[in-house]
Amino acid sequence: MNKLLLTLLTLCLALTMQAQARHGGNDNPFNSVSYRPLPPLRVNGQQGVSAAFAGSTGSKLLVAGGCNFPGTPAADGGDKQFYADIYELNLHHTAGTMQWRKIGCLPQPAAYGVGVSVPHGMVCVGGTSNGKQSLAKSYYLKSGHNHQLVIEALPALPQPLDNMAGAYGGGYIYVAGGLSNGSPSQAAYRLRFPGGKQWERLPDLPGPARVQPVGVVQNSATGPCFYLAGGFTPATDTQRGMAHTDGWCYNPATHQWTRMAPIVPHGRTEAVTLAGAAGVPSGCAHIVFAGGVNKQRFEAAINRPLLIKQARIDAQRYGTQAMHAYVARLELEKATYMRQPEAWYAFNDELIIYHTITNTWVAESRSPLLARAGAALVACDGEWVVVDGESKPGIRSAAVTAVKMDVRPTFGWLNWTVLVAYLVGMVLLGYYFMKRGEGNADDFFKGGGRIPWWAAGISIYATMLSAITYMAYPAKAYATDWTYYPMLVTILLVSFPVIKYYLPFFRRLNVTSAYEYLERRFNAPTRLLASALFIIFMVVRMALVLYLPSLALTAVTGINLYICIVLMALVTIVYCTMGGVEAVVWGDVVQGFILVGGALFAAGYLVWGTDGGASGFWQIAMDDHKMRLFSWSLDYRSATFWVIILGGMANNLISYTSDQTVIQRYLTTKDEAGARRSIMLNGLMSVFVSVAFFAIGTGLYTFFKTHPAALDYTMGKADTIFPFFMMSQLPQGVAGLLIAAIFAATMSTISSNINSVATAYSVDFYQRFRPTASNAATLRVARRTCIVSGALGMCMALLMATWHILSLLDFFQEILGLLSSGLGGLFLMGIFFPRIGGKAALTGFVCGVGAVFAVRYLTDTSFLLYGCIGMATSVAVGLLCSCFVREHKSLDGLCWKTRP
Repeated sequence: MNKLLLTLLTLCLALTMQAQARHGGNDNPFNSVSYRPLPPLRVNGQQGVSAAFAGSTGSKLLVAGGCNFPGTPAADGGDKQFYADIYELNLHHTAGTMQWRKIGCLPQPAAYGVGVSVPHGMVCVGGTSNGKQSLAKSYYLKSGHNHQLVIEALPALPQPLDNMAGAYGGGYIYVAGGLSNGSPSQAAYRLRFPGGKQWERLPDLPGPARVQPVGVVQNSATGPCFYLAGGFTPATDTQRGMAHTDGWCYNPATHQWTRMAPIVPHGRTEAVTLAGAAGVPSGCAHIVFAGGVNKQRFEAAINRPLLIKQARIDAQRYGTQAMHAYVARLELEKATYMRQPEAWYAFNDELIIYHTITNTWVAESRSPLLARAGAALVACDGEWVVVDGESKPGIRSAAVTAVKMDVRPTFGWLNWTVLVAYLVGMVLLGYYFMKRGEGNADDFFKGGGRIPWWAAGISIYATMLSAITYMAYPAKAYATDWTYYPMLVTILLVSFPVIKYYLPFFRRLNVTSAYEYLERRFNAPTRLLASALFIIFMVVRMALVLYLPSLALTAVTGINLYICIVLMALVTIVYCTMGGVEAVVWGDVVQGFILVGGALFAAGYLVWGTDGGASGFWQIAMDDHKMRLFSWSLDYRSATFWVIILGGMANNLISYTSDQTVIQRYLTTKDEAGARRSIMLNGLMSVFVSVAFFAIGTGLYTFFKTHPAALDYTMGKADTIFPFFMMSQLPQGVAGLLIAAIFAATMSTISSNINSVATAYSVDFYQRFRPTASNAATLRVARRTCIVSGALGMCMALLMATWHILSLLDFFQEILGLLSSGLGGLFLMGIFFPRIGGKAALTGFVCGVGAVFAVRYLTDTSFLLYGCIGMATSVAVGLLCSCFVREHKSLDGLCWKTRP
């Protein structure tokens, strides 16, 4: 087994080094941008179109409508023609066979509307057919029978709009701004898709109305939001127009608009406009904008008629030669404006990139292929495709360009050496304890009762918080603030009732599985159901904590995520299966020291790495409210103070009173006093050491706020921000050690979970139905259960890798409440309510689990309250049923009132 593991590690190392060697240079240290031409899209001649509807489905690019000047050029007074043609380009075709093909027509010619990619097709909203009257109709373009185009009418906009911003995300199509029959509009709407029956009016866009802004839906710190940037306000007869250099963000959770930072790329002082640009989301928190006009040139053009009018009035009033010359110059500029060479217009030729978390802008990858206005920008098959647009006012480009941004991880041989050495060391640790307690089931399950209290305490801490603490808590603090920290304080608070009321039962009853108590107190079905639910929860939890470090390894090495998941699972299964709980506990001790030491080092490095050092860190954190601990709102749908406290108390009470993983640690110490000290040590570590992890999150924010170009613009998961920082900023060797700490965190949790599942299955199912089974047979079953449960967790992690999970910390808290609240209710009923019998308890348990799932799918209640709701419902229903179903059973030593 050791040889197989070393072979796998060596192979992955070689593959990673080879992959890194193939990458070339790039703009920032981590991302490279490449361009490739695609077949040009020409409509009615040699020109392309601008302001077309564009989207994608799978590998197929869709372009519909648009406009150009097919005859007389616009500079000579030519007429603009609008089109209804729909074209398709399959990017999977080879260069020789790839070509545009016409697949249908819109119900009417249209341009200057909103085209968005949606599942299985594209939606076209609004626009204009003549440049004067706006359209309100919406259409869904999709593939029907035999791959024929189907055009389905959707609800029309409440008012006709064109030249507006629009985007799809979070289950909604958004539109805002633009023109309504020639008049600037501040209206904003959204339509649920699919299935929406009518458009919902949103709060109006703040500030002046904007024409041709850019709209993109991207994740903020709390969920998907609609971002609207740039655009321009047209000039009137009395007021100048302006090209906007800022934007707004609409948050569906709060139904409010908030202002984005001015569009000033990091390291520069001059603001950029995004009028006539296009945008796409990139990764989990970036937005990439391309194209658009030059602010100075464009503002001069839109304001020139007003300036001419005012200058003529002044010339007539004062009659000076200078005034007449000024009028003549303005009129000459107007007459020659559309006749300048392309370079004169200075269309934006860079990628302008916005980060939604830090509210910062950067500019990357200058290319003349990007210098277009009115072009479409579509995410398709892993690339961003720029379609047509204007190369200068009135001249349509037929060029179609695919833009691809890659990431180049650089982990380094020294980091790999540290990581591999650590993993091999953990396997050898498991081998040592396998030889020490070979053939002894008591050693495998309880460590022979020889674990010191301090080691058990560190093991509990490493088991309960490790993987989620090391990545998910810093990522949460980085994206939001410290409002989750009081949840960790509740771990210390629940330690007191756990020590006084729960610990004596588990120690004095001398149970191997916590669920043995449920059979003694209630009945066998309750024990088996609780144990089965615990095993299911553990498999899901294993998948989650296995997924976390695999994300980290993928982020820093570039190894395929699925390979990382399999590798991590194999290492942990091997070392856990060999050594039993004693190997797990002592492994946790080693891993706990690495985990805490690495966290303290990283926190200090981040604080001093922020521009301005510690004072800069503190100033930015205060200015951006990143240190906020409490939200005093009474809202039950978000992480307010009372939700955090209630949810934290309930969830931690569940974990520390009904989780076999933790309870098993209570049984590994020599005596009850040692178990009490181990629980208190865990509580104290949770309160004080966790400060470092939240400080890391805040430090990540302040560091990347002052170094926005140091981010990976394609980062797909927000939970990888800390590992990315390690790889990109820390010295070689140190980064490897901290990545090893993430693996340490994961292995401690997964190994504990695997061992606890093995204990639960072997004791609650195998030994119960095979009471005569030998010690050796039970040990064999336990080790096989380790392998099976680890494999199931690995498969679940592979499935989880295909899901879109914004915050793995929130996901874990939700799963904990859904699957474990009933278990907490059972132990609560068993110890404190002697009148509740087995049938009443089982009924309460089922109703509690059902209630939590009903709350999950039928209400907006915060997932943090699921544990509290489930426990309360279980106890309430159990008490109610006990009034009608009385059971007579000896409870000596099984309840608090009947304790010895």
